[in-house]
Amino acid sequence: MGLYGPSITAVLVQYEGDYRPAHTYLLAGGERVRLSRAELLGTVRRQAAALRAAGVGAGDRLALVQEDPATFVPAFLGALWVGAVPVALAPPPPVGRRDAWRDTMTALLAAVTPQMVCLSGEAEAALKPSRAVTYEALAAEAEVVGPDTAEPVEKDLNATAYLQFSSGSTGQPRAVVVSAGSLRANCRAIMIEGLRADPDRDVGVTWLPLHHDMGLAGFVLAPLTVGVPVVFLPTRAFVRDPSAWMRLMSEEHGTISFASTFAYALAARRPKPDGLNLSAVRVLGCGAEPINADVLRAFVSVYRPAGLDPCVLLPCYGLAESTLAVTFGGAGQGLRTDRVRRGPLQEHGHAEPAGADEDAFEVVECGRPFPGHEVTVVDDERWPLPERTIGEVMVAGPSVAAGYDGEPETAFMPDGRLRTGDLGYLADGSLFITGRKKDLLIVRGRNVDPQRLEWLAETVPGVRSGGVVAFTRPGAETEEVVVVAECRDEGSPEVARKIGLLAVRDLQVAVSDVVLVGAGKVPRTSSGKPRRQEARRRYLAGELR
Repeated sequence: MGLYGPSITAVLVQYEGDYRPAHTYLLAGGERVRLSRAELLGTVRRQAAALRAAGVGAGDRLALVQEDPATFVPAFLGALWVGAVPVALAPPPPVGRRDAWRDTMTALLAAVTPQMVCLSGEAEAALKPSRAVTYEALAAEAEVVGPDTAEPVEKDLNATAYLQFSSGSTGQPRAVVVSAGSLRANCRAIMIEGLRADPDRDVGVTWLPLHHDMGLAGFVLAPLTVGVPVVFLPTRAFVRDPSAWMRLMSEEHGTISFASTFAYALAARRPKPDGLNLSAVRVLGCGAEPINADVLRAFVSVYRPAGLDPCVLLPCYGLAESTLAVTFGGAGQGLRTDRVRRGPLQEHGHAEPAGADEDAFEVVECGRPFPGHEVTVVDDERWPLPERTIGEVMVAGPSVAAGYDGEPETAFMPDGRLRTGDLGYLADGSLFITGRKKDLLIVRGRNVDPQRLEWLAETVPGVRSGGVVAFTRPGAETEEVVVVAECRDEGSPEVARKIGLLAVRDLQVAVSDVVLVGAGKVPRTSSGKPRRQEARRRYLAGELR
C-alpha cells in the first residue's frame, strides 16, 4: 500500500453486508438517523443511480450546495461512485445576507463551470443556476430507479477526485484540484500516521461545514478509509448553541473531533458542562488558523470537571492545497508551546528561546510532517532558512494537490513543492506557525502578526471572541495599524482606549484607529476565519463606519 490507502469507492464496495455503525446524522428536529456500513452503501448506490438518471456521468463536474449532512454526504459519495467530479459550495446563509452569498456563488460557479448544480429548492430559488437538479428530485428519482448495480468508477492516482475551494481568507476562493492520489495519501496519513485510528474504539464527531476541507476530507472521506464511524451535527446547530458540540461528544461517546481556535472560544464562552462525561475523548484537534494557546487552556479548564483530559489537545497544520493535513502534534501529548523572545522575533524574525523572566511570545507547536512528506521554511528567494528563523512554509509530498483549476501554477512549483503563503519556523523537526504572509503588519520595519493583536483585543470586556481583525492603512510616514472589533457597545470609547493601551503595553504597537462594529460585521470566510484584506478594503472604502 505504501503511502497510498484504498480509494473511497473501493472501501464502500467492501461495506456490503457489514452492519457495523457508519454514520449518524442529527436532523433539524433533533432526530438521529443511524446508518450501518451496509445501509450507507445502499444510500450511496441509490444516489449514484439517481445522478446517472439525471445525466451526470464520469468526468462531469457536479456542484453540491447543501448544509444538511444527511443529504450532502450520500450525494457527494454518489458523485464519486459514478466518476463525476463533485464541487462542494457553501449553502445559503440566514435570510438577510444572501445578496453577497449569491454574488460569491455565481462567481465560483462561473470559475468551475459545472455540468450540473445539485441544490435544495430553497437554494435554487435564490441562486437560479442554468442547469440544476434539486435534492428533492434526486430523492424521488432514487425511489424509482433503485440502487445502482454498476461497479463504481475507479480513477488512477493522477485523475481529479474533486475540486475543493480554498477558504479565501486573503482573497477570492480558488478551486484546488484534489487528485485521487493526493486524497488517498492524505486520508491514510491522517487516520493511520496521525491519529492511529481504530474503528472498534473511535467515534468521530463533527459540526464543521462540509464544503470546507476540514469537514469534507477530515470527517466525510478520511474516516471511511479505515471504517471509523462519524456523528454529524449541522453547522447551524453549533452556531446557535456551541455547547451542543461537547454535549454530543458526551452522548455519543465521541473520541475524535477537530475545530479551529474560534470554535473552542465559543464553546467555552457559554459552557454547559454539568452532566457531561468526556472521559472517552482521545483527540481534540485544532488547526485552520494560528492557534491561541490561552483559548485552548481556557476550554480545557471549563470542561475538565466533565472528565476531559488536557492531553487530548492535538494542534495541527494544514491547507486545502495539500488536501488537508500537513503536520500533526503527537497524539496524547497535549498542548506544547515555545516561548520566544519578543524583540528578536518582531525585529529580525528569529525565534530565540526566552528565559523564565523574559518578555516573550508563546507559539504553539503544530507537530511534524507525515512520513513521505516534507516541510521546509524558506526566504523570499526560496532558499532554506536555518532553524528558528521565520520564513514561508513550503510543503512537498504525495498529499499535495494537482494545482488550481484553470489558473497558472503560482503556488505549485515545478519541483513538486507547494508555497503555502504561511509564515513559521522549524525547531527540532517540529513546525511552529506564526501567521500569514499577506496579512503581516509591517510598521517602521517591525513585523507584527495580526492575530496576536486580535487575540489581545479579544481580552477586553465587551469585545466578541473571534470578532476582531487587524490590518494596516497608508500613513504619512509609515503604515498605520487599524483594529476593527465587534462589540456589544459600538460607541464605547473606553473599549477602544483599552485596546490601544494593551497594544502599546504588550506588543509595543501604536494603534492609529479602533473601529467598533456590531456583531457579524467583521467579514469572515464561510468557515469562520477573518478576511483581513476584505476588512481593509471595506475600511478604506468607508463601509465599516
